[in-house]
Amino acid sequence: MTSCNDSSSSKRRRLAPHGAAESWASLHLDLLEPIAWKVLAGDLRDYVRFRAVCAHWNSIAVRPHGRGLVDPRFHPRCWMLFPEGHGLYPGHPSLGGYVRFLNLSTGAFVRVHLPLFDDHTLLNSTDGILLLLRHHDTAIRLLNPFTGDIADLPPALPLLQQTKPQNSRYHYMTKDRKRTVLEDFLRVVSAAVTVSAAGAITVMLGLDQNYCVAYATAGDEGWSLSYCWKVPPDLRSRTVSFQGKLYAMAFDPADKNDYVCHIDSPQLSAEGCHMVSQPRPRKIVKCPLFADMCRVYLAQCGSELVLTGFSDTEYEHPVVYKLSDLIKGRVAPTTNMEEHAIFIGARCLCISLSVKWLPSVSSNSIVCRHRSTKQIESRINPLTGLAARLVPSRVEQYDLGSGTWSPALDEDIFSLYTTQMSPYTLAHHVFTCCYISYW
Repeated sequence: MTSCNDSSSSKRRRLAPHGAAESWASLHLDLLEPIAWKVLAGDLRDYVRFRAVCAHWNSIAVRPHGRGLVDPRFHPRCWMLFPEGHGLYPGHPSLGGYVRFLNLSTGAFVRVHLPLFDDHTLLNSTDGILLLLRHHDTAIRLLNPFTGDIADLPPALPLLQQTKPQNSRYHYMTKDRKRTVLEDFLRVVSAAVTVSAAGAITVMLGLDQNYCVAYATAGDEGWSLSYCWKVPPDLRSRTVSFQGKLYAMAFDPADKNDYVCHIDSPQLSAEGCHMVSQPRPRKIVKCPLFADMCRVYLAQCGSELVLTGFSDTEYEHPVVYKLSDLIKGRVAPTTNMEEHAIFIGARCLCISLSVKWLPSVSSNSIVCRHRSTKQIESRINPLTGLAARLVPSRVEQYDLGSGTWSPALDEDIFSLYTTQMSPYTLAHHVFTCCYISYW
């Protein structure tokens, strides 16, 4: 009797998966669509796998191709192009037209064939969308690396003449020399992308070296300029992109305070064919840090924009403020970023460590080059006696909860006084994402 029951139970266990598979495959449209959109909200690659489960799901769920730029839901936000190091820039012959992308939330890798890097240079990325410079005509282009969708924007070379009209030397340069100068000009560019209801793609470029913003819509013949900052000291931080806007720290000479400002995308006409307003900076909230005392950074951390820097001149105590808290009047640094860690270099990068994919780095921490005036080494000089000097800065992590420093990388590959070294651990590679020279 027991044997018979066991056999029946075993058969039910064997039959259940097939029946379950049939019920999932025939899932009703009213249930399937919300599930598909929820999967997409997590990760575009998961959505692609979702559509591949069966022919029914593939036919019902919206196809990503053709919507990778015009529909922000299909932007691969968690993904970033992975700097290979060792001189293997995107488009290097040894890579065979492939580049790798890193998921900043899970640590997953994906290898994508993008042969267009033979004729393109990567300038930056925003929400996983790549900002590219095409070599032969200097056109700025947007690329969704997972759907292949591309938007063409005006050539960037005229921006050199527009921002520096008094400099006539560009007219006498060779084509290759112009491209080199242009790439250097765009090296610290940031980009914000917005899509109108009519599907028009507008891009704002934060040209921090010239204290202005260039903007254009896909299909325009040229870029327009808006000079946002009156004098060079006005801009206190690198411009960053967040939710289709540009954010920066700016100095107001009227009250001699620093403010977090945002720049809205220019407004299009109802037809979406021409601009009806220029992007201008608007003050949001006063900065609690003194930007003239230390470097201040803005960074996207999950769904938040945060402000980070040091609260002391000895660079011992980094702090993080949530912009949403400052707007509400809560002027107190946060000590809990949950599973996030912020890497600070030439720019900021926030990663999620909920899956513990980067063991050498702790969550709720700031990773940066750390050199305190307290860090000294002593040695005996036979002529002058005891001498002390600052120890070179090291890449360390600061725990926001305990207020303590600990090693993050086993060797500093970012020395200003030696030849640039290549990364050789995953933590090194992630940190190089903060330095455009490694791209």
